[in-house]
Amino acid sequence: MKYLLVSAMIALTSQSAFAASQAEQFEKLNAQDALEQSHQWHRTGEATVKVFPDFIEAEFADKSTARIPTGDQFLLSIAPFENMTHGCTFHVPTGCQGEMVEKSMMVEITDSQTNEVVQAGMVRTQKDGFIDFWVPKNGSYKVSFNYQGKTATEVLTTDSQSRTCITTMQLL
Repeated sequence: MKYLLVSAMIALTSQSAFAASQAEQFEKLNAQDALEQSHQWHRTGEATVKVFPDFIEAEFADKSTARIPTGDQFLLSIAPFENMTHGCTFHVPTGCQGEMVEKSMMVEITDSQTNEVVQAGMVRTQKDGFIDFWVPKNGSYKVSFNYQGKTATEVLTTDSQSRTCITTMQLL
């Protein structure tokens, strides 16, 4: 019994060290790499990651946390949809799920202030149904998607009060 208790304590200590190690390793990433890592944890229960306007925050199984600033960049994580969506404000790449999984579509993102096209071309939704765009903070962008003759357009802002999870772009 004594050896069983010691073994259990060692196992728990190892798990806590691993989780703390995950938080420490995660915190060393830049915002773009942290987002990519978050996709690996989508619906696995290993971590919960939330993207806020100024930082990305992760909480691991042992309740340890990590926070990564997004600097002068802002994440617009967009899930275009045809029929079903979910309400959301701040993107949770480990949990949010969009309707259109691995679908290719055209996008055009234009800076609303300068009319400069920031991005244009074919994009593909990820396994979670979202497409991630890093754009400069404190801007306003007209985002348009075109998919099989259907379009969705919305003007999105990137200030400290803006949404990072865009689930309002219905393709009609």
